[in-house]
Amino acid sequence: MLTLPVSYSATSPQALLDNILPQFQIEQAEHCVFWCQGLNDSYKVSTQNETFLLRIYRHQWRDIEAINFEIQALLYLQKMGADIAYPIATHTGDHIVQITAPEGIRYAILTRYAKGQELTLTEQKSAEVYAQHMTQIHLLSEQFKPTYKRFKLDVKHLITEPLQRIKPFLADRLEDWEFIKNGAKALTLTLQSMLDESSDIGFCHGDMHGGNAHYDGSQLISFDFDCCAIGLRVYDLAIFKWALKLNKKDDAIWVRFLKTYQQHRPLNKQDIKQIDNLVAVRQIWLMGLHIDIAVAKGWLNDAYFDRQMAFLRENIPH
Repeated sequence: MLTLPVSYSATSPQALLDNILPQFQIEQAEHCVFWCQGLNDSYKVSTQNETFLLRIYRHQWRDIEAINFEIQALLYLQKMGADIAYPIATHTGDHIVQITAPEGIRYAILTRYAKGQELTLTEQKSAEVYAQHMTQIHLLSEQFKPTYKRFKLDVKHLITEPLQRIKPFLADRLEDWEFIKNGAKALTLTLQSMLDESSDIGFCHGDMHGGNAHYDGSQLISFDFDCCAIGLRVYDLAIFKWALKLNKKDDAIWVRFLKTYQQHRPLNKQDIKQIDNLVAVRQIWLMGLHIDIAVAKGWLNDAYFDRQMAFLRENIPH
């Protein structure tokens, strides 16, 4: 019999109940459901009294140093009183469990489950709630000093590496490639200038698009810090504006959001001026991410690139 290597596998929920979840400091887990397949695999876990989310990182997606950075940031934010889905320790005092999967080593962490639903962001009041929450995370993490290494939200991570992934997929779309390549050159200069000159660099969630947070009517709780890193704080705001544009939300939502954010945490005027540039940077990063994580590549077709390039052509400042 021929045995072939595996590039991606989904772990059995029952195996997690039997072998992985008992390692964490929680009551006996009664239910485990494969909940979401995204950058990583997420399983919703229930005990008699509580609910958690088990994240299993893809093989070679984040190394142990990068995951420890994320854990350290979450524990710091928890200590400071931030509204986040904080990690649960194992019985040995660690927060990461190693799993030997068919494709190789994968890592698992367990966090609290954020109750409620995503904000609809159809009303300006929702924008206020989200802005207040984002400022809370930014304010409470101002003194965070990581001791673990991780990528930074810099030109390499946000533009250079994504372009390398995008280029082969635009081999038959030379006009699109020339457009994105030339746009990226200008965006690279802008981003590097901001990184060199801005005084507002620190911990960022890295994916605050309105999702990755649940609201139960009184409290908004952020989760999924897999994209977190050190970078321009205003980049988190640009991601939110990117999501509003992508979903064709009313401009008044953004205006209220930015006003509320600055009532709690004023921004440098130069940083604010570059938000639209960072919206375009986010789009390039996302295209590269999609290509990177796609197990099956068939959906990265002409229709996909038509949509992505249309958005990019509308949002790369001229």
